[in-house]
Amino acid sequence: MSKYRSIVALAMAFVMTLFVAFASPAEARTKAKKAPSYTAEQIESIQSYVTDIDMMRGRLTELGDLIDQEDWIFARNFIHGPLGELRFKMLGIARELSPDASKEARSQISDVFNQLNLIDRAAADKNGQAARKAFNTMNAGIEGFLDFVAPRQ
Repeated sequence: MSKYRSIVALAMAFVMTLFVAFASPAEARTKAKKAPSYTAEQIESIQSYVTDIDMMRGRLTELGDLIDQEDWIFARNFIHGPLGELRFKMLGIARELSPDASKEARSQISDVFNQLNLIDRAAADKNGQAARKAFNTMNAGIEGFLDFVAPRQ
């Protein structure tokens, strides 16, 4: 019986040694704290997309004015025209981000475009109140997205 106890004790010591060797808490904390690093090309690409999105964001007041004036035809044309590339530009940024950041960015992009679709639908239905509400939410979503990918100091 004592022979088996010795074997079990030796096996437990071996398992514990492997556990300590491969599951070091200090190493796990170090890995968790590392921030994603981006290449110079990725940073340049992200900055280029941010600049383009910022220019489009500057034109959103035009869409707001069209909604206020209840000019539904031009509002819908503006959504599909000048704002037509907004999704492409936002997704371009998401492709350059780390996997975790990309997932968050894509979620924010989806929220922005759900609101843009609601504006388009409200314009088709000539519903100014719904269009204004979706417009305000979309504006906040774009601001949040830009703050997420390019925080301002």
